[in-house]
Amino acid sequence: MIVSRRTRNTISGYLLLSPSFLVLVLIVVFPLIYVVYLSFSGFYYGQRTGFVGLRNYINIFTDLNFYYSLKATALFTAGSVVGQLLLAMCFALTIHHSGMMESFVRMVAILPYMVSMVAGGVTFRWILNTEFGFVNYLLHFLGIVKQPLNFLGSPGYAMTSIIAAHLWASTPFATLILLAALKSIPDEIYESAEIDGAGFFIRFSRITLPLIRPQIFVVLLIQTMFSFRHFPLPYAMTGGGPGVTTKVLAMFLQEKMTFLLFGYNSALSVIMMLITLFIAVVYFRFMTAGRERK
Repeated sequence: MIVSRRTRNTISGYLLLSPSFLVLVLIVVFPLIYVVYLSFSGFYYGQRTGFVGLRNYINIFTDLNFYYSLKATALFTAGSVVGQLLLAMCFALTIHHSGMMESFVRMVAILPYMVSMVAGGVTFRWILNTEFGFVNYLLHFLGIVKQPLNFLGSPGYAMTSIIAAHLWASTPFATLILLAALKSIPDEIYESAEIDGAGFFIRFSRITLPLIRPQIFVVLLIQTMFSFRHFPLPYAMTGGGPGVTTKVLAMFLQEKMTFLLFGYNSALSVIMMLITLFIAVVYFRFMTAGRERK
């Protein structure tokens, strides 16, 4: 039996891909299917009690704490993603036009990304401390406030403080992506625009933004997924307080795990995954809509 070269190449390709495909199935596909299966199961002190249908999902959607956590997660995600995109764009433009200082400015800008989230959260908890925090000391020294502000214990400041810490820790990642996109734009395009009399804002809106649109989409998608399931900073800085104002869904999931509610947690994980997929689809729709208009 004679096998053509094309068939042999196809078989060889599948054989070369099979180890990676097997690893993908073991660490992604199988756990995903198993979580969906567990979401329809009941557990009592960690012991599976059998199929319970939609009971876990009904319990979640009738639990007010779920909606409190969903609201906190939405606020945290929106503030983090919008803030990261704006700051990353400013930092990327600054680094790109730094000239001889570009290497130094780039190093300073990405330093926070080297610090773990938990360490950053603990550091910000000390910096924002009411009694001996540096921020309160500075505000009092400058005469901006007379009494220390309770950044982490006040519902009005707690979420803002966590978002600020997250911006400090995660913006460097988005900055690197946008900086790489800016580097890929040929200088000739900007030179031609300058000859035609286009100013900075015209060049930015008509040249830079359209050309780095795919990278902006990547930043939005990745940072939304990371922010939506973020756990370390709220846990390290406020523990979900005051009350439940900063108890994001990841913390709500961790709280239920202490009671060994694996079915409930699996259903909650599935809901979080579906919400993330919905956001990704919305992003894709906006991306494709922009291309269709062109």
